[in-house]
Amino acid sequence: MLAHEAILDAALEVFATAGYDAMSVRELTRRLGVSHNLVHHYFRSKAELWRACIDYSFGTVTTEVARALQDAPPQGDVMQQLHDAFVLFITLTARYPANGLIIAREGALGGPRLDYIFDRHVARVTPLWSALFARAQSEERVRRDVDARTIFFLLTDGGAGPYTSHALATRLGGPDPYRPEVIRAHAKVVADVLIRGISSD
Repeated sequence: MLAHEAILDAALEVFATAGYDAMSVRELTRRLGVSHNLVHHYFRSKAELWRACIDYSFGTVTTEVARALQDAPPQGDVMQQLHDAFVLFITLTARYPANGLIIAREGALGGPRLDYIFDRHVARVTPLWSALFARAQSEERVRRDVDARTIFFLLTDGGAGPYTSHALATRLGGPDPYRPEVIRAHAKVVADVLIRGISSD
């Protein structure tokens, strides 16, 4: 029997590329080569499958980022902690590129699905990001004209670009963006550039 996680991985890709309304559970089962009843054995509806996908992918990212931010020592170098958080976020985005496509679509449309993503996942991390960023500002380590929302979009819409726009990244040339060493190098460059750009030094 096909693993529960394999169904979620495949469904995530379809939700990301086709969008919620166009996503067909029947097409998903055809791609997986399984019976329609197998997916319904785990998920009673498309809405339930979508929520399970979001909790699986966004949940993993938010849990790992939240843990890293919570574990950061309060007396540590705040700029290094921001740098490390940026690297972690980009690395996790490479693991779940569908997240970027889903949040971009739902973020543009608004509505109950965006509410679900935001309330259940994004809102778990934003206070921790904001607290770390506020600490950097209180220590006068970052520019006063930069805010946490700007950084969020630079990371999600900018730094995550090679994973949410993989076909374009491939056409632009360079090494395969999904090679582990390339992911690490890209994440570090993005973090380096962001830290230099927001630093007050």
